[in-house]
Amino acid sequence: MTARGARTERRDPAAAAAHIAFWCACAYGAMKLEWALGGELLMRQTPLPRGVRDDLLNAAPGAVAGSWASVALALVGMAAALHLSGRFGPHGRFRRGLLLAGSWAGCAFMVVRALGLLGYGFAGDLRVLAGWASVPPDDAGLAHLQAQWDLLLWSPYWLLFGTCWGIAARRYRRLGGGGRAQAR
Repeated sequence: MTARGARTERRDPAAAAAHIAFWCACAYGAMKLEWALGGELLMRQTPLPRGVRDDLLNAAPGAVAGSWASVALALVGMAAALHLSGRFGPHGRFRRGLLLAGSWAGCAFMVVRALGLLGYGFAGDLRVLAGWASVPPDDAGLAHLQAQWDLLLWSPYWLLFGTCWGIAARRYRRLGGGGRAQAR
């Protein structure tokens, strides 16, 4: 890459999106690894149904296996983010299409989750906190705690992560799959 190409890439704010997606996947994978190894970092603050949350806290075999699967998914996400950043050069049509499809799917899922269209997210949290959501009386305290954490941590995280996937995928597609500005 020429010096001009490097300057162009540094001025392109979209170039940072793949790097942010990489670090978001890394943080998520590290948290899930900690859970798989018996830790509880942010586990109680995760918005999940009571049964699922209890399985996580009690290290039920299915919950531990799910944490390990999330670690593997995070590693795939980290590799995909590196590819979107142009770290490995242009790809063939099939691999490029697979990378873009996965990136757009991740973007859509994460943004929809953050907005609350899947139950958890900004809209769902605001409904719980405003008292507009139907919550069993026994779960009201837990629901409010989880809605507060989700509103302040998880939903912004998923929105950032998903938006970065979309921006990085758009940039990757625009640059022809190489991820780096082409020298002229």
